[in-house]
Amino acid sequence: MLWLSSLFLVTGAAICLIAAAGVLRLPDFFMRMHAATEAGVAGCGLVLIGVGFAYPSLDVWVKVAIGVGFLLVTTPIAGHLLARAGYVAGVPLWSGTSSDELAGTLKRGSFDGPFAQRMARPAGADAASTRFRVVVALSAGPGGEAVAAQAIALAKASDAELLALAIIDAKQIAKIGPVPIGGNHYAARLRASRLEEARRQLAASVERFEAAASHAGLSYALQLEEGDPAALLGAHLPQRGLLLIDGQGWFDHGAGDGVGDPLGHLVARGVFPLAAVASSPETIERIVFLHDGSPHSERRLAWFLANDPWPEAELVLHCEEGAHEAEIARASALTGRRGRGSVPAADKTQELLAAHVIVHGNQGHPGWINQARRAGGIARSAPIVIFG
Repeated sequence: MLWLSSLFLVTGAAICLIAAAGVLRLPDFFMRMHAATEAGVAGCGLVLIGVGFAYPSLDVWVKVAIGVGFLLVTTPIAGHLLARAGYVAGVPLWSGTSSDELAGTLKRGSFDGPFAQRMARPAGADAASTRFRVVVALSAGPGGEAVAAQAIALAKASDAELLALAIIDAKQIAKIGPVPIGGNHYAARLRASRLEEARRQLAASVERFEAAASHAGLSYALQLEEGDPAALLGAHLPQRGLLLIDGQGWFDHGAGDGVGDPLGHLVARGVFPLAAVASSPETIERIVFLHDGSPHSERRLAWFLANDPWPEAELVLHCEEGAHEAEIARASALTGRRGRGSVPAADKTQELLAAHVIVHGNQGHPGWINQARRAGGIARSAPIVIFG
């Protein structure tokens, strides 16, 4: 009996652990809900059966049977109703979803979230209900002062809420390569000194940001975090607003080896829309939106027009092959701003070089890496690059 009890308890606990990891790591609401349902039925059910074998008596087994029966009756139904409600409400599916079996069967609504904005509403319809928010990741890297300056300027111009995140990637800093036999003590000292250096550099950046924000007369919130930058940034993606990061550095603040392609790393982890700041121009006069004709680009264009962080700037829309220029022109007309459609391919490089902001409408799509390789580095040369 003891062995059977241990087997059921350990198996049930393992299923609950795997389900908990799924709730934290799976990419959309429906997958996370499925993981939670599995834990409720299989994991908890096996734990209850393990308890029954641990205390084998009639009254215990009756309670176990009632508990397992209650889980089997309620949890799948609750999961089904939650999934249906989420689908009808318009909770976004994972971008890698290959097919939607309920399309045309259930009416699909719209849902406000970091990765899906209300497509049916005119730009600015939610402005009264949600205040514009600027989130800036402070950095001691090469572009640290530029990203802080741009965040302060944008928050002041749009009367936005300002949140500063001081993040340290402690895990990246702790990577020091192979440690020889007997070198663990020195490796631990090196890790500690690197972490202390990162904290010192970031503290100096925080002080400079606070002084600049106070000088501009802005109120702000500040959060200090040590952990996975992608997870921390993803948790603070504004519903209406913009997330800005240093386009030239990582969150080890020069104390570690950094990440080869910081922007690609964050976008691949689902952190987008994301604005990478290389320098902070005094005025934003021209914005170039790269549209490839995909539904993802359509959604990102709607997001950009609804947020419209620089309403006085000229908006130039570059349509790749297959893009629906009529739809783009109609969407631009909703803002009442000056702008124009795509230009000849021969003039594209000149337009990109003259842009203060470049928006990659499809950068968050699984195929964005190949697209970026085809485009070359020119599309990242603007002072501010937004990956959508």
